[in-house]
Amino acid sequence: MKTNTKQYKLLLISFFIGLCSTALTAQDIYIAGYDNDGSSDIAQVWDGDGNKNNLTNGNNDARANDIFIYESDEYVAGHEFNGSVAVATLWKNGTPQLLTDGSNGGASATSVFVSGSDVYVAGYEDNGSYVVAKIWKNGAPQNLTDGSNPSYANSVFVFGNDVYVAGKEYNGTNYVAKVWKNGVPQILTNGANDASASSVFVNNGDVFVAGNVYLAGNDVNEPKLWKNGVEEPLNINSAYDGAKAKSVYVSGNDVYVAGTATASNGSQSCSFATLWKNGSIVVTSPACPENNSMNSVFVDDGQLDVENNTGPENKIALYPNPVQDILLVEISSGNIQKTSLFSITGQHLKSWEGKTKV
Repeated sequence: MKTNTKQYKLLLISFFIGLCSTALTAQDIYIAGYDNDGSSDIAQVWDGDGNKNNLTNGNNDARANDIFIYESDEYVAGHEFNGSVAVATLWKNGTPQLLTDGSNGGASATSVFVSGSDVYVAGYEDNGSYVVAKIWKNGAPQNLTDGSNPSYANSVFVFGNDVYVAGKEYNGTNYVAKVWKNGVPQILTNGANDASASSVFVNNGDVFVAGNVYLAGNDVNEPKLWKNGVEEPLNINSAYDGAKAKSVYVSGNDVYVAGTATASNGSQSCSFATLWKNGSIVVTSPACPENNSMNSVFVDDGQLDVENNTGPENKIALYPNPVQDILLVEISSGNIQKTSLFSITGQHLKSWEGKTKV
């Protein structure tokens, strides 16, 4: 079994007349992946209660590549073959939406992000000649390249009104790592070696991209981290031959990257699940002969800091501070026009409109 894992903080909201209370919890882990029943790959998800659910019936090969939970709805990006061609597919609560029809060639949805009422999916589709990096917004496709060279979209992240996509495009000689902001590309590597951007994360306006550069002749990858297009150190020590960076997550002033480091043990090459913090390796898996990999990283600090905004006109109290499991919001007086809730990544989750005088 192979899986691609992401963990999300779920915000649960209750609202009462005269006193509003907001409860926040960080409990559930959701996993998207696939399992083989002996004849075909079945796209599957594991929910926060530990239940395993099939997204497909096994008549055709299928894989789930990414999962996103928003307001109790489950979004899964992946693909399912229609007999001979892979069709990019988005499942919402188990119901499939076909993003391509298979008429051109194979396609896959690699990443999904939900912001408000909009659902963004990154992936790629064969145009009959080359694979083209794409993003779908609410099912409507947008090509990120002109299709004259192969290209792939690997990760999507939405921050405010901006949509960021990480991926790669072939320049005629090598693949070049790129990040697109609202469809406009930024080149991260010079094209001297094959490279790919595998994950993008935005924090307070800073854009972090994790990826890899293939070192020709060495059969290894050099892990890379870019902040706002500028390369930052991502070190591997002399015990390893190379590494791959697969996922990036920012928490406060700390930047975490998950991936795999490789090393030789005699005639055997082994992969070690690896976690970098601020450019240095802080976790690795046990040694050979087992192969391991970290495909995704999510940091749960265990508590959410809250700014107390009590004022003379609008008496609003938030407690406890810092919050561990439940945040209470009390409005004792004032005229509240609008209340909005945002996740720790800046994603807008919910708003309450209109006057609420208590």
